[in-house]
Amino acid sequence: MAQTLPALGPARRRVLADEVTDDLRRAIVSGELPAGERLREDELALNMSVSRGPVREALVRLEQEGLVVLERHRGARVVTLSQEDHEHIYSLRRALEQLAVEYACRNATDEDFARMEAVLKEFSRATKAMRTPAAAAEWDIRFHDAIYLAAHNKPLYRAWEGLRSQIHCFLTTRMALRPDYHESWEPDHRHLLELIQKHSKGASVKFIRAHVQAGYERIVAELYAEGDVPVDVPSSAARKRPRAKVLS
Repeated sequence: MAQTLPALGPARRRVLADEVTDDLRRAIVSGELPAGERLREDELALNMSVSRGPVREALVRLEQEGLVVLERHRGARVVTLSQEDHEHIYSLRRALEQLAVEYACRNATDEDFARMEAVLKEFSRATKAMRTPAAAAEWDIRFHDAIYLAAHNKPLYRAWEGLRSQIHCFLTTRMALRPDYHESWEPDHRHLLELIQKHSKGASVKFIRAHVQAGYERIVAELYAEGDVPVDVPSSAARKRPRAKVLS
């Protein structure tokens, strides 16, 4: 009888590519790799002590997530988002979040509620020093991810996965722009959880729309000024010229 092999090479390479993808994603989301930064496979491979294969695979994945642009004969760079890009992404997020809470009100289980509650407890137990903008953005992403899981709608979750990394970047910026998140983040998200637990679909949709809109307005107020107001943003939020820091 043929002996079973203990491990297979290709599976190991996929695991390594996962690690490289996670590290690069983290660097982009945090702003360590800023918008427009060139990403050279050989330099990244050297710095991360891996071969170029996992780096190449990671860059392809990050392009699919909207964080990287692959240019023919020029390699890769961190994406730079325009004003229109911001509007499109947030318009899509509003639509997806509304669907997610609708389905969550209908389908969420006790396990789903426990997952959301766990994120809130982590935030409440963390010291203020631990609640950095990056950490708060991570908690925010995990809480909203739990809502999408609670929706039990696979196509909807896949759509969220395609948008999640870009939203993560925006959240890191938004938390830095919102010094009161230490006091407001948990009550806001707990209220949303309570609405979903009560199966209050109308109230949940209304709340999540306002929640997403408020985050968008902070991004708009930071990145733009003077000119026409973006879609769905009240006239009090003015546009301004894009700054260098667009993505993170």
